[in-house]
Amino acid sequence: MKNDLIERYIYAVTKRLPQKVQKDISDELRTLIDDMLVERCGELVPEEKDIRVVLTELGTPEELYEKYNPDNKKCLIGSPYYSTYKYVLKIVMICTIFGIILANIISGIFDFSKSNSIENIVSSSATFIASLITNLIISVGVAFGFVTALFAFFYHKDIKIDTTSNLDSLPSVPKKNEKISKVDSIISIGISVIFLVVFLTAPQIFCIVMYNEFIPIFNLETIRQTWYIIVMFSVVGIIRDVVRLIEGRYSKKVMIITIIANVSSALLAIWWLADDKIINPNISKSMTSLFDENGQFMSNIFSNFQDFFLTIIIFAFMLDMLVTVFKCLKSKEK
Repeated sequence: MKNDLIERYIYAVTKRLPQKVQKDISDELRTLIDDMLVERCGELVPEEKDIRVVLTELGTPEELYEKYNPDNKKCLIGSPYYSTYKYVLKIVMICTIFGIILANIISGIFDFSKSNSIENIVSSSATFIASLITNLIISVGVAFGFVTALFAFFYHKDIKIDTTSNLDSLPSVPKKNEKISKVDSIISIGISVIFLVVFLTAPQIFCIVMYNEFIPIFNLETIRQTWYIIVMFSVVGIIRDVVRLIEGRYSKKVMIITIIANVSSALLAIWWLADDKIINPNISKSMTSLFDENGQFMSNIFSNFQDFFLTIIIFAFMLDMLVTVFKCLKSKEK
């Protein structure tokens, strides 16, 4: 039988299972619930109290999820966090490895371009390999530790990432326009991780090539001194997108986390870019001299690149926050 409470119950059980088995398990649960209702009510039409009794007999959605979960191995992080932890960890590790390799390859190209002898090329190659291995080991270890610590904190502090412990707390099955795309959340997590890795290991790859010379956009020494701001900026973004990935729909929780995260990120960006030394002074001079009077607009952008960069960042966070609030409120109205 088609019933909203049954559909919400089935959705709560299956939403975190692998997509390839969701439909089969949903059909199996519907059949099981229908059989139990027939056995309980006979030819009478089941009332809501009958449905609640049957669903209660089946167990909480979390208990059924654990039953159908193909991997219910327990570790430092237990149910219901473990499967999501593995999922997020996989994303972060892949992005970390990709970011490290990308940053080191581009950084290596810069070093090789400065080599003017066989000895220098050999030395640069050895440095490149040693740097790549060292950065991979350190970054992968830090990424693993961060994600593990985050979910261990959720687990031991009993921070709820799902509210399916009883029938009354079951969320409605989201409509298509109420869902948060997993792909979008994964891409956002990936961008935050790659941003963090690249800025901490090879910030010189953000540069302008002029007169056969690589001119870094950022002051490398200042970047190294403000590493903690970059870490906080990325961590806030990752936490926001992890919550979106877990929630899977626009909700009050997503709205609150997005507002807090985006406002925090904007303040961190202002703190970071408030330092006049963050931008390489040579970049403004070089780009300004490149444009004549006919290129005054571009010349003004590069002479005020720090303010221009900050404006884009704040605009992006404000737009994302407004869109999220609008979609959450619209979803709540329905």
